[in-house]
Amino acid sequence: MVSRRGAVIKFPPMYPGALFIDRHELKAVERVIKSKSLFRYYGPKHPKEVESFEREFARYLGVRHVLGTSSGTGALYVAMAGLGISHGDEVIVPAYTWMSTAAAVLAHGAKPILAEVDETLTIDPDDFEAKITPRTKAVVPVHMRGFPCKMDRIAKVANANNIKVLEDCAQACGGSFRGRKLGTFGDAAIFSFQLNKVITAGEGGAVATSDTSTYTRCMMAHDVAAIMGIGRKPLQTDEVVLGLNFRMSELHAAVLREQLRKLDAIVYRMRRNKMLILEGIKDTPNLELAKSNDSEGDVGVCLVILMDSVEKANIAERVLTRRGIGVWRLYKKGVPDGHVYTYWRGIAERFGYDEKTCPRALDILGRTIHLDVNPLLTKRHVRYMISAIREAMREAYS
Repeated sequence: MVSRRGAVIKFPPMYPGALFIDRHELKAVERVIKSKSLFRYYGPKHPKEVESFEREFARYLGVRHVLGTSSGTGALYVAMAGLGISHGDEVIVPAYTWMSTAAAVLAHGAKPILAEVDETLTIDPDDFEAKITPRTKAVVPVHMRGFPCKMDRIAKVANANNIKVLEDCAQACGGSFRGRKLGTFGDAAIFSFQLNKVITAGEGGAVATSDTSTYTRCMMAHDVAAIMGIGRKPLQTDEVVLGLNFRMSELHAAVLREQLRKLDAIVYRMRRNKMLILEGIKDTPNLELAKSNDSEGDVGVCLVILMDSVEKANIAERVLTRRGIGVWRLYKKGVPDGHVYTYWRGIAERFGYDEKTCPRALDILGRTIHLDVNPLLTKRHVRYMISAIREAMREAYS
């Protein structure tokens, strides 16, 4: 509540999909519980929720196949198995991503190679190209914070070098690049439905691909090397891929089917709120925003401000925090868990990665301020955020 000018107001928590859970998800869960069939392949009255979600999500994306998994991390493992990543391969990943992207590479005995990110917070296509070696098997462009990677250039470089492209859309479900859905540019793509994500079932993930051979290998990788596919029909392959258990449950799929119906509305609200904020701060002196490879395709989950120094970023952070605005600092040197590679400690130590590995990425991240853009923001919230950002910029540059 605002009782006087400048008073702190309360913002809704930033769980986009979760905020839209209602009676529809409740009825979906109830439907599965009543069927007594929570396993994806069979049961007393099997409702085939996972199969239905896979079909509906594939239709939404415009791809041939979708495979539901137990998590986004599981989807990464499964997709890499589907693409044939194995011991001795190198896979190029951005220096700024969640650790699962690199950990999944290591889980297949391959080596994650870090590439710089640029002012879009996504992989720098030039550095991706520079990091290619004869051992490079794949690249994983991550649409970090909902910002689309420059997929045309990445695909061109990858195709010229016979490199597989695995899109990591964990934070960008519903986004696009030049009018085409994210997750449809590479050889495969992954999505996450963990609680923080655009749509959610608490946990869950998916692999998307239009290549049937890749899909077949993914099926085996996610189901303990089983050679049975949808409907428990034998897969049309003589190859056997060793797998683990990354199957999605009927409960998760039932929730996700309802969330999928709300996806475009959630993204629309975030994009609308972000545009209102941007309009309100466009004439603010010294303001530099993160660049975008496609501002219309941006999911809209956040607003990212690039300060010209760490010191100014620290001042702006203090002002915004004082005003009650949730602020993320993507990298703070010397702060526990503030180093982007701290989250990857085992990976960094194994390969000797440190602050010198991708210095440009750390410079950008160190000067970056991230503000959530909630789909439930009111006009009052938007006006308050505009006022707080202007105040932060005035104090930082005074």
